[in-house]
Amino acid sequence: MSWIKVASAAQIPTGHMMRVQVEDEDIALYHLDDGWYATSAICTHAYADLTTGRLQDALVTCPKHGGQFNVKSGAAVKLPCVVALVTYPAEVRGEDVFIDFE
Repeated sequence: MSWIKVASAAQIPTGHMMRVQVEDEDIALYHLDDGWYATSAICTHAYADLTTGRLQDALVTCPKHGGQFNVKSGAAVKLPCVVALVTYPAEVRGEDVFIDFE
């Protein structure tokens, strides 16, 4: 495990998301009512930054073709997306958000 600080919790209000970069990877952070989640930030169907899409409950909608992913599991749940996102454990420590990035 390699926990890395990626943001301040105050930067992402509940119900919002933000893209961060860890090493050379684009990661999407999601702040939901029940906690924090992190996935790869780029749609697996066609190159698009998911954080420029829409977040509703635990679903992120790709801005390019409207496919959707569950941010908790990474699962592709609406076509044209069929390949899951990579997920990363996320947690808040004090005022900072960390992800487990290996």
